[in-house]
Amino acid sequence: MRAWQGAMLCHMPFWRRKAPVAARAAYDRPVTVHPIGFVRNEVAKPRPRGWEKVESRIELLAEHRAKVEGIEAFSHVIVVFYMDVAADAPEKPEELTLEGGNRYGILATRSQLRPNHLGVSAVALLGREGGVLRVKGLDAIDGTAVLDVKPYLAEYDAFPGARRPG
Repeated sequence: MRAWQGAMLCHMPFWRRKAPVAARAAYDRPVTVHPIGFVRNEVAKPRPRGWEKVESRIELLAEHRAKVEGIEAFSHVIVVFYMDVAADAPEKPEELTLEGGNRYGILATRSQLRPNHLGVSAVALLGREGGVLRVKGLDAIDGTAVLDVKPYLAEYDAFPGARRPG
């Protein structure tokens, strides 16, 4: 990274939409995303639980390796990934009955069977070795496409008083 780029990162103004959100027409085009890397671990099949001790490597593609410079200063990161195996699942439920016997809409669960098959996980960052991030607790199987990584910031990402159904 050049010296001027580092300075610009901290002082660049945010892009602002010129028209109010209400003035926008409905979005009717497909959204295309591309992986920035892939998950590598020993997990071959999706599972509903038991991810907290799984250690994974996120191997970034060459063109994205410089973009994680400095991320090792953070203890945790948020990983966005595409659950491609779930996309091929034969059933696409609207609702699920969870262990407690309560029914919830699929978007009110942590199921992989979501309409767009996106996963988002906050995980411990164990370290960075060049273009490889070592993480713990990522609920993604080996070979999963990673779409984004960002630092976990407690002031934005944690809600100590958050409630959940019992």
